[in-house]
Amino acid sequence: MKTVKWFQQKSNLTIGIVFLAAFIWVLLQPVVHYPDSAGYLEMHIIRTPGYPLFLQIIQSVFGEHYEIGIVSIQFLFGCFGIYYFIQKLRLYKIINGFFSICLAIVLLLPYVTGLKIANNILTESISYSLYLIIVAKFISFFLSKNTKELYFSLPILALLLITRYQFIYLIPIALGLLFWVSYVQKTLKKQLLLIALYITLPLMTSLIDRTYHKAVHGHFVSTPWTGMNMITLPFFVSDAEDATLFDDSTEKKFFQNTHHDLVASQMNINNFDTTVFPNPTQFYIGRFADITMGPIYKNGVAVLDKTLSENEKFIALDQMTSKMTKPLLLENFSKWKRIYIKNAIHGFGGFKYMLLYLLISFYSIYMLLKRNENSYKVLGLLSGLLIANVLIVAIGMHAVVRFTFYNDWVLFLTIFVLLTSLNKKRYES
Repeated sequence: MKTVKWFQQKSNLTIGIVFLAAFIWVLLQPVVHYPDSAGYLEMHIIRTPGYPLFLQIIQSVFGEHYEIGIVSIQFLFGCFGIYYFIQKLRLYKIINGFFSICLAIVLLLPYVTGLKIANNILTESISYSLYLIIVAKFISFFLSKNTKELYFSLPILALLLITRYQFIYLIPIALGLLFWVSYVQKTLKKQLLLIALYITLPLMTSLIDRTYHKAVHGHFVSTPWTGMNMITLPFFVSDAEDATLFDDSTEKKFFQNTHHDLVASQMNINNFDTTVFPNPTQFYIGRFADITMGPIYKNGVAVLDKTLSENEKFIALDQMTSKMTKPLLLENFSKWKRIYIKNAIHGFGGFKYMLLYLLISFYSIYMLLKRNENSYKVLGLLSGLLIANVLIVAIGMHAVVRFTFYNDWVLFLTIFVLLTSLNKKRYES
């Protein structure tokens, strides 16, 4: 027992040293402003409230030195999320002290390489930490069956949803865990309140979103940007004849002008530039932002009432594109489906990785039904979260690293869990 405690203390110390070294490295890196950054700093209506409010608090505390405050707090919050996640895994003996250090290094990679999220003024800078905390609580509930973990997850998940709505899939995951545990324990009636809270969480976060926009922008609306994202792929795979789908003259004109510009700019599936991107899916992924903010946005604004304010144009454009998405998608569903599937495969990192994650998921579920071991519960849950994230991102966005990196550590953790399990069995024998 003393040996185990000694190893845990040593691993905690090592993790602390790793955090400190990474913090020094992060502080030496410049702050990066992306095209989206201004929208968060200036609280544009097309940005969800979580991150802009976070930035406003930092700016009010640090003043003209706010960038140092942003980087420091984003990184320190990240360290908290990483450490909390690792502690939960060690609590249930999913990984040992050595692999907890390895996992800490892997989880820190988005801060020190690649995206360098602590130095970015983008939502992932805080949503990554929130996500790790929620996943830790889901794991704890799945293993301990303590419903307090899911109750405590609710406000954190609400914060995550008003920061990045892509994580809406965590709600059905939570409900699935709750129904599974309730079925095993025969306690479904006792969990009706918790089930109701998770079912109504989207409504509660929508109310927060609308209230924020009413207070800041004067309009009680959900963040008006979903329609623009959702219609981009249907527009990319559309044909000129699809104009007959729309009876409204404004919608018809918007479609005709946009489709014409997409074809003229070689940004349509029937006419795309193959010099850089050899196939339609790679073109769509590489030029997603150009399609959305180019012909779609330009022509959408052009057909709207000129007397509308900028915010009102965003609202009207979101309403129009949201309405037009369904008929355009259904008319071109076969082409849409092919691009969606290949977009999702890209999000997994390629076909081989997709098969690997599916194999981990199915094997974990199979072994869980046979042995009911904690390690298989964790691997089944984590692989399921990874798959769900990619599948939902690919619906309305290009599945690039910025939206999929949240689970890049799952493969490493799978290896660490299996090695820990093998070592444990060897020790017991």
